[in-house]
Amino acid sequence: MKNLLQASCLAAFAMLGLTAQTASVVRSGSYEVGGFVGASYGIDESRWMGGANVTYAASKYILPYTEFSYFPGIGRKQSRTIPGLSQPVNISYSIPLTDFHGGVHIRIPIRELPIVPYGVFGVGMIHAPERQFSVNVENIQVPFTSAASTNAAVNFGGGIRYYINQRFGIRGEAKLYKPSGQFSETFGKVEFGFFIQLR
Repeated sequence: MKNLLQASCLAAFAMLGLTAQTASVVRSGSYEVGGFVGASYGIDESRWMGGANVTYAASKYILPYTEFSYFPGIGRKQSRTIPGLSQPVNISYSIPLTDFHGGVHIRIPIRELPIVPYGVFGVGMIHAPERQFSVNVENIQVPFTSAASTNAAVNFGGGIRYYINQRFGIRGEAKLYKPSGQFSETFGKVEFGFFIQLR
């Protein structure tokens, strides 16, 4: 009975300590700086990607942020007219993209637990550099150029933060991008990263 009482007291103190710690990690006025890696998915296959972001906790719930991402390859399609062929052909290829945007994370604290889900919405610019390709079309090597472009894009999704302590945490996130311009196909990314809270 004495051992049971001691164990109950220790568990209660541990829970109080955990509550005190987690109650202070989700609050306003802090910055988060972090990096992430993950995978993007275009019209063909998944590829690795990475980036970094900075957030500011305007409140416990609203975190404006800026973010930079690099996508080594996102699948694209073009319809091209080839001399000697009667019908246009669809050409598929991959091109790198860079993304810079700002937006907001909407945190959803749950009873001050260290696990905090959030929604995300952002608006920014996606840049594709000029690239030259050679594609085999009906045994004909067809050279073509994909011109450089910079277009607006919106993105939205959600994720989960886990606050290890008052300074460090990890998060996972999934987002969909909807670009404008010539290449308006939706593509997505799934990422995993870390962050440091700066008071």
